[in-house]
Amino acid sequence: MDSSRRLPKTDAQQLLQIVRRLVVAKGPVQQVTRQAVDELLLLPAIRYYLKLYTQKQINAFATHASRYFELYHPSGSIEIAHTSRYSHHTGKSELCILATRFLAPGAVITELKGSMANLTDEEDRELKRTDLRNSDIRRDFSVIHSKQMKKNHLFLGPARFVNHDCNNNCELFREGKYITFRVLRSIAIGEEITAHYGDGYFGRKNRHCLCETCEKNGRGGYAQDLHDDDCQLNADSGSDSNSDTDSETSSSDSEVEARRH
Repeated sequence: MDSSRRLPKTDAQQLLQIVRRLVVAKGPVQQVTRQAVDELLLLPAIRYYLKLYTQKQINAFATHASRYFELYHPSGSIEIAHTSRYSHHTGKSELCILATRFLAPGAVITELKGSMANLTDEEDRELKRTDLRNSDIRRDFSVIHSKQMKKNHLFLGPARFVNHDCNNNCELFREGKYITFRVLRSIAIGEEITAHYGDGYFGRKNRHCLCETCEKNGRGGYAQDLHDDDCQLNADSGSDSNSDTDSETSSSDSEVEARRH
């Protein structure tokens, strides 16, 4: 895996046409999604990217692409959107998941899937170095740490865009080989889908959390005494990193591992 590899460009209009045909197509979701993926695989840039890979790897790529195409089908209940909630911290627009229809408690958001891909130690080190050596390359992947397996994994699929909230409206769980989400309380149209990453994901007791609930209650990163606490924290230890690649305390993944048993 070469995280800095430059690939041929694809005309955005070609991609839009594939999505538009999917939206108006008649038939089961799986069938029209498969047609869209087949069209995607014929694009020159995609063919160039996949030419060195095995058929098994190409099939895995097709499955991954189908998860995103499925979001555009009219029968879906969510969409990927931009959020400015974290912009003052990250310096760029971030993504989130919004409900496009009412979601009742207990409902499983079937199209909001994710999966974990194993990383070799070399690949893990390479991804960590990418930011340092290529500041012009935006990292468009998520890395989570499995306490059970004691190693990092790539978190793939639309599920990785679900943000944290201390009063989350969904829970993350495994459904077969996929990671997906179950609704905990009623979610209105336009409301963000949120999960709970864990009590220590954003520093000790989530003291750096920037979620909507923390903002409303003046907690986490919005607490007035945060600056004073930061001075004390720096004097005590630097172990409460909230980096997605460096954190060893991502209980989002540990919760998934616990539910497997």
